[in-house]
Amino acid sequence: MQVKINPQLNPLNKQAQSSEKNIPPKKKNDGGFTLVELTIVLMIITILSAIALPSFMDCSLKARQSEGKQYLSSMNRAQQAYFADKGAFSNSLTALGLGIKTQTINYNYSTLSTKNAAFSYAVSSNKTKILTSYVGAVFLVPVSPEANNEKTTVSILCAANSPGKTQPPNPILQNGDPVCADGTESLTK
Repeated sequence: MQVKINPQLNPLNKQAQSSEKNIPPKKKNDGGFTLVELTIVLMIITILSAIALPSFMDCSLKARQSEGKQYLSSMNRAQQAYFADKGAFSNSLTALGLGIKTQTINYNYSTLSTKNAAFSYAVSSNKTKILTSYVGAVFLVPVSPEANNEKTTVSILCAANSPGKTQPPNPILQNGDPVCADGTESLTK
């Protein structure tokens, strides 16, 4: 079967053929990004970084400071156990048997004891970010006002009010209760 061309449509066919010649060829999509798209992505990354970075830095600081709190809590408990076993407090971290180093990246650790108390220190040693220093204490107190020779131990953990590389002042005993000294605040409840 043969198709007949309608003579009336002939001018329209010629017009359509000429307009097809004027259409520019399609550009091949190479999969790249435009400058506007890259700028928008960079702006989004910058905004997210500005929000997330301070939060991340705060978490990092808290993690470093938790080392000092954890070590001093362990030292306080070890002093209490040492006293229960030996009848005296220890002046040596090694004697407490905790395996705590006297110096880490974040803190310098030490302990000092008297006949009725033991003090443990975590003093900031960090070179880049000065951390809060801590002091812990274990006191020997009477079990009750009526008990003559029966004694027990009570402990406290204090944090310096501001970051620094100085040893915080020792807690004191007031009416049988341990209290943080001026310039420090209690972390135990």
